[in-house]
Amino acid sequence: MSSSRLTPKAFFVAYGVVLLVMAALDAVWLGWLGLDMYKQEIGPLLLDTPKWLPAALFYLCYPLGLVFLALHIRPSTLGEAVLRSAVVGLVAYGVYDLSNLATLRDWSVKVCIVDMVYGTCASGFAGFLAMKAANKFS
Repeated sequence: MSSSRLTPKAFFVAYGVVLLVMAALDAVWLGWLGLDMYKQEIGPLLLDTPKWLPAALFYLCYPLGLVFLALHIRPSTLGEAVLRSAVVGLVAYGVYDLSNLATLRDWSVKVCIVDMVYGTCASGFAGFLAMKAANKFS
């Protein structure tokens, strides 16, 4: 790997991988594994049905930010790709969760911590898979 930028094709591939990985991980996490914790900790704040337009906008925008900020200037190793992607996840999820903790009456410290760890790990994993895929198109 070199310190060059991703080609447009590799960028698009990385974007698609991050979008699919984050959507799949969130489907499992939010729809099954973490659902009970969210209901227990912040249940009154949850909608019965998600608002799909803001969710779709997140899934279109977040992969773009992760690929642009963490991977577009090609990491020298896959480990660096994971680290950069994880930092993007920590910052993005941290801004959301810490802002909620600072401003919402019933936001849970447990949700804040768990969600930040989840976002960091999910983003690092997505960045790893995206870089592996992007390398095939360089």
